[in-house]
Amino acid sequence: MKLRDVFALAVRIAGLVSLLYMLASVVLLIGAGMPWQFVVKTIIWFAFSLWLLRGAPQLVRFAYPESE
Repeated sequence: MKLRDVFALAVRIAGLVSLLYMLASVVLLIGAGMPWQFVVKTIIWFAFSLWLLRGAPQLVRFAYPESE
C-alpha cells in the first residue's frame, strides 16, 4: 500500500468520524429547537463530510501530486 493510499484512507476515516459527530450533535440538539444558523451549519458540515467520505480527490492530489 502506497503512502498516497494510506492518506486517502485516513481522509475517508476522517469523513466518517465527522459525519458521525454531526449526526450525534443533531440528535442531541433536536429537542432544543433548530435555529436557521444551525440548519445551515449542518448542511455545510454534511456536504463536507460526504466529500471526505468520497476520498476528497483534490486534497489527495494536492498532498501527493502525480509524478511526471
